[in-house]
Amino acid sequence: MHHLYFLLAIIIGLLVLSVLVFVHELGHFIAAKSCKIRVLAFAIGFGRTLWSFKRGDTEYRVNAIPFGGYVLMAGENPAGERSGADDEYSSKPIWQRAVVALAGPVANMIFAFFTLWGAFVHGIDRPAFLDSARVGIVQKDSPAEAAGFLAGDSILSINGAPISAWEQVDTHLSQQLGSGYKVAVLRNGSQLELELHVERTGAHLPKMLSGGLLPARYPPVIGGVKPKSGADGLLETGDTLLTLKGVSVSSFDQFAMLMREYDPEGEPAASINIKRGANSMHVFVIPTYDSTEKRYLLGIEPVPEPTRLVRYGAMAALGPTMSKTWEYSAMIFDVLGKLTSGKVPASQLAGPLNIIPVSGMMAFQGLSSILNFMALIGINLAVLNLLPLVITDGGLLMFLIIEAIRGRPLSTESQMAINKIFIFLFLALFLFVTFNDLQRLPDLFKWRK
Repeated sequence: MHHLYFLLAIIIGLLVLSVLVFVHELGHFIAAKSCKIRVLAFAIGFGRTLWSFKRGDTEYRVNAIPFGGYVLMAGENPAGERSGADDEYSSKPIWQRAVVALAGPVANMIFAFFTLWGAFVHGIDRPAFLDSARVGIVQKDSPAEAAGFLAGDSILSINGAPISAWEQVDTHLSQQLGSGYKVAVLRNGSQLELELHVERTGAHLPKMLSGGLLPARYPPVIGGVKPKSGADGLLETGDTLLTLKGVSVSSFDQFAMLMREYDPEGEPAASINIKRGANSMHVFVIPTYDSTEKRYLLGIEPVPEPTRLVRYGAMAALGPTMSKTWEYSAMIFDVLGKLTSGKVPASQLAGPLNIIPVSGMMAFQGLSSILNFMALIGINLAVLNLLPLVITDGGLLMFLIIEAIRGRPLSTESQMAINKIFIFLFLALFLFVTFNDLQRLPDLFKWRK
C-alpha cells in the first residue's frame, strides 16, 4: 500500500508546487496588466503545451513540465523584436518595470502570510512539552548541573513567581535581573529549593540557554528500531525506557544525552532496563558507530512528539503569523550563510524531486501541516527570487538599478552574455540538487502513512 501513498504524495506535491508557481506568475501578470504592458503568454510549467486558450492579446498555457512558469511580455527579451510601442515592457519607465519584477516575490509572500494565518485559525499542533515545566535534560558542566538539578524535576516557581509552562521558565531565566535565581522544584514527591546562577555575556545574555535546563520533549518510549542496528531484535517499538547504566530515565531526550557519554572501551554493551507491556526486562545492547553522527548509536528513535491542537481567532492569529513569516524568512539567510561557511554541506540542498513528494506527505498529516509547508516553500521562493542572480527577479532588478545609475541600460550583447553565464550556473545547480534528490528517493519511497 505504501507504493500507492507515495504515488498520491507525488500527485499532491505537483499540485502544491503548481499553486505556488501560479501565485508567483499571477503577481507578475497582474502587475504587468496594471502597468498596461501587453502580455503575450501566461504559462504554468515549461516544455510542450498541453492545454491553452487565448483571450485578448494573451495566450493562457498549461505546459508539460510543472517545475516553473512564466509571463511573456511584449518587448521583454533584450534580443527579441521591439517596435517601441507604448505597451511594450521595454517602453515603460524603470519604476514600472521594477514593480513587475517585484510583484512575483511579493505575491508569494502575501500568499504565504495568509496561508500561515489560515493554518493558525484552522488550528496548529502545539508541542505538549510547552505546557509542562518538567526538566528533560540537565546539560553537562552547566550552571543547572552545579545547582543540583536532575532530569525529571518539575519546576514550581522561580524567585517566588509560580511556573506552570516551559515558556515561563525560558522567560524568567532570560530576564536581566541579576544572575541568581531561587527555583522551587518537585522531586519524587518532595519540594526542594535550588539556587541557580546563570552566567551572562557582556551583552547580559545567558551564556547557556536557561542555565543548562532543557525541557522533556519526548516521552521515554521507543517509536522505531532501525534494522540491523545494535537494538534490532532486543528492543521493540512501544518499549518504555526505565534506566540506562543504572540511571533513571524520565524522557527520551535524557536517554539520548546519556548515550552521548557512551565509551566502548569502558562499557562494550549498554545496560538498559525497559518495560514491555506489563513486564520489566533488562537487556544489554551493543551500540554501533555512525560515521555521519560521529558517535555510537543504538538505532532507536522516539515516538512522534506529543502535541495538542490550538486554534486562534481571526485577529489573535495575526501576531503568530507575522512572527512565523519572519522566522521562515530569516531561516533562509541563516542556511545560505551556513552553506557559504561550510557549516552545512551542499549535499543537504534539495530540488523538485525531493520537494514534490515531501509536499504530498505533508498533506497526509493534515491541513495545518500542508499549509505550513506551502508557506515555507512560498517564502523560500520569494526570498530566493529576490537574490541578484541575473536569471531571477532579483537579477532583473539589478539590471534596472544599473540602468537607473548609468542613465541607459546595458547593451543587449552584455545582457545576453551575462544571462548565458548564469543560465549555465543555474543548470549546473539544478543537476546537482537533482542528483541529491535521486540519492534520497529510496528513503522517501520507503515512507508509509
